[in-house]
Amino acid sequence: MKIIVDTSIWIEYFKNRPEITVFIDGSLPNGNIYMAGPIVAELLQGVKSEKEAGKLLDCLDAVPFIESNIADWRLAGTISFKLRQEGLTIPLTDLLIGAISINNGAYVYSLDYHFNLIPGVLLMKREV
Repeated sequence: MKIIVDTSIWIEYFKNRPEITVFIDGSLPNGNIYMAGPIVAELLQGVKSEKEAGKLLDCLDAVPFIESNIADWRLAGTISFKLRQEGLTIPLTDLLIGAISINNGAYVYSLDYHFNLIPGVLLMKREV
């Protein structure tokens, strides 16, 4: 099972929230946890120093990466268009993560409610 761990979960992981660290640390060796570009960018924009950025990048290097492609960008734009017609606006980063997950058959593990609004996204249902 592929699981794209969203920024909201990584933030809790780096705060050492036990139920999240146990899950991620237990799933990483099995090759279930994945990273996507928008998540890397969101995490890096939140660092407070060069030293913290270096540590973060070292940690992220241990996580397999799913590349985005033109199909992901097209799907993100199409989903955004359809949701806006319904009066819903979702951040582009979440739309792209959702599209990457759909196109790769991956679950999204997030605390962010936006993913509930993206049709076709498989959500990781875990108590956190």
